[in-house]
Formats: sequence, structure tokens, C-alpha cells
Amino acid sequence: MKKMLKSCFFLPAVRVLICIKIMKNAAMISNAVYKRWQKMDKKFENYNIDNVLFITSLVFILAGLIMIYSSSAVMAIENYKDSAYFFKRQLLWLFIGVILGLLFFKLNKEKLKKIIFPLIVLGILMLFAVHIPGFGRKANGAIRWLKIGPLPAFQPYEIVKLLYVIYLAYLFSKSNQTVNSKIIMATIITLLIIVALIKQRDLGGAVIISILFLCMAFVLGVNLSYFFILFIFGIASTIYFILIEPYRLKRLLIILNPWQDYYGSGWQIIQSLIAIGSGGLFGNGLFQSQQKFYYLPEVHTDYIFSIIGEELGTFGCILILIGFYFILQRGVFISISVKDAFLKYLAAGLTFMIIVQAIINIFVVTGILPPKGTTLPFISFGGSALITNIIAVGILLSISRDLHGDKL
Repeated sequence: MKKMLKSCFFLPAVRVLICIKIMKNAAMISNAVYKRWQKMDKKFENYNIDNVLFITSLVFILAGLIMIYSSSAVMAIENYKDSAYFFKRQLLWLFIGVILGLLFFKLNKEKLKKIIFPLIVLGILMLFAVHIPGFGRKANGAIRWLKIGPLPAFQPYEIVKLLYVIYLAYLFSKSNQTVNSKIIMATIITLLIIVALIKQRDLGGAVIISILFLCMAFVLGVNLSYFFILFIFGIASTIYFILIEPYRLKRLLIILNPWQDYYGSGWQIIQSLIAIGSGGLFGNGLFQSQQKFYYLPEVHTDYIFSIIGEELGTFGCILILIGFYFILQRGVFISISVKDAFLKYLAAGLTFMIIVQAIINIFVVTGILPPKGTTLPFISFGGSALITNIIAVGILLSISRDLHGDKL
């Protein structure tokens, strides 16, 4: 009987239902918490920024530092003789991210519009530059890192993702172009980025870029029939790229029954679910994870949400979901409230950028989607991703400051 129940837990339908139930509970709790937070927010109106967005992002970053230390300590001691190795590196990236976030917070939006096209072109060139000998760096079987001179290696995809959202916002806000011409130009840029990512064997990144394109096209108000064509084309392209690579197809099929290849393709999914399931309601305690002892790969990056579930339980996972709900709610509010078209699309795009990645990461670690190497925004270890997300929040806070100034 126990064996049958254990097998049932790993069925995709059961995992989806459990995830939906957790999200439903998170939504109910978050509504109550948010109403209380609104009262607190009035006390800090003099700061002229969206305090809910600011505090949520800050809490996420601080929680991320704690969870990075907890999840990576064993590996850090083994490889670098320092349990705080990854923690210290993330602090360095955080320092850089805060500086850049402040710069973008104060950056004139008109100047940003003037420089965004050359920046997105440069970003696309960087995506292709990883294949130039001496510049590209290989990790986990794929070349996705770029090393330029004395600078530390970084993932150009994370930078391009941010530039892409800013460029689409600028393009869609142009009043002297038709919707069709905007979509055509956006499609060209999108395809260039997707081709570069496919060459890097980063189908997950290509899917995220495609989703961002569809989300922003929807906000633009494209014809539903055209939107449907774009959606079908995106699905068909994804299926094609999965079918031409046997390992991708294997990853997709393994989520149906990870136990059929326990020590192979199913290992990550199974160990992730064990981590989340073993945490129960309130977890085994901070720093008490067992899965970080080399059972679960990439514990401080892709699967940090699993460690949160193991150490802090379902309660901790719900708090994370509530936090992302706050970011979504505030981002949408800012986008709806602002009058300027560029800022409206920009706020929507940056919000989608954060939320889409969070959803995909959580779906991967809960076995609903196949493993793809997506980090959890603000919380997972990773310099490029952390800096990008801090800049995104900096821009959103800047737009919210303008809203406060206009008393909207």
C-alpha cells in the first residue's frame, strides 16, 4: 500500500494538483497579508517609491543569501575549503547589482530609449561571441559563458533578456509605426536571439524569450488571430527542437515517470521531490537539509526552491509564492497606472521577466516541467541573474517614483 501511495505521488497529475493547491493557499494568504501591508505602506509614502515592491525584493535577496549559504556550504567546504565561498561571491554580485540598480533608478528614461538599439545589437553579438575561441566558457556541456579580458565570466543571456524587454518596450511605444511593423521588427530581433540561444543548446532560454515576446505582444494589443498564429508557431518550434535532440525528448518524457530511470534522467526530479516532501508543513529546520549532501545537483542554483521546501517546509514555499505574487501585483499596478507608453510596456515586460522565470523554476523543481537550468529570481546563486533582476526592480521603482510624483 505504501509503495502504491509513493508511486501515485510522483504521477504528473498529482504533482500538478498539489502545486495548484499550494498556489491557491498562497493566493488566499497573500490577499490578507497584502491588505495589512497596504496600511503599513501609507506610513512610508514620503519615500516616493513602491514600498511593497522594494521590501519584497529586499527580503528575497536577504533570504537568498541565507539559503545560498545553507545549500552550498557542504560543496563549498569540499571544493574551496570555505563554507561561505558561494555566500561571499553572491555578496560581491549583490554589491555590483545595487550600484547598477541605483544607476538605472536615476537614469533618464529618454536617454535609455536613445541607447537601447545599439545595446540590444551588442547583446546579440555577445550571444554569438561565446563560440569564438578564447571568449566562450563551457559549463555542464554547453557554452553559455563569456570571458572578456580581466572581467569575470558572465552569461550574456541574462543581460540580453533585460535589454530585450527594454527594446520591445521602446519599439512598441513608437507612435509613428503601425502595430504590424512593430511586430515584424520585434519578430526579427526575437528570432536572432532564439537562434543564438539554440546554438548554445539553451532551449529553455529560447522558450523564456518567446514567452516574453507573446506577453508583451498581448499587452500591445495585437490582433488575437495574429497572436494565436505566433503562439502556435512557438509551440511547433519548441516541439521541433525537442524532437531533433534525443536528450531533450528523454528529459520531457521522464517527467511522466521519473522512477523508470531512477539513477539517470529521473534522478534530479526524484531527489527534488524527496527534498520538498520530506520538509512537511514547517520543514526540518534551517541548515538541516540532507539533500544538499550531493543527493540533489545544483542545490544552490536551479534547485534552491527544493532546499527551501526541505528546510522551511510548505510554509516557507508559500511565503516565496506570496512574495512573487506581490511583485506581480505591484508590477501590473505600475504598468496600468503610468501614462507614458514606453514606461507602461517597460513595467509590464520587467514584471513578466521576473515572474515567468520564477514560475518555470518552481514548475521544474516540482516535476511539472523537465529540468532546464533556470534559476529562481533573487534567491538562487548567480551573479548575472541577480544583477539583472536588481536592475529590473530599480527601473520599476523609478517608474513608481514618477507615479508618486504625479500623484496617480
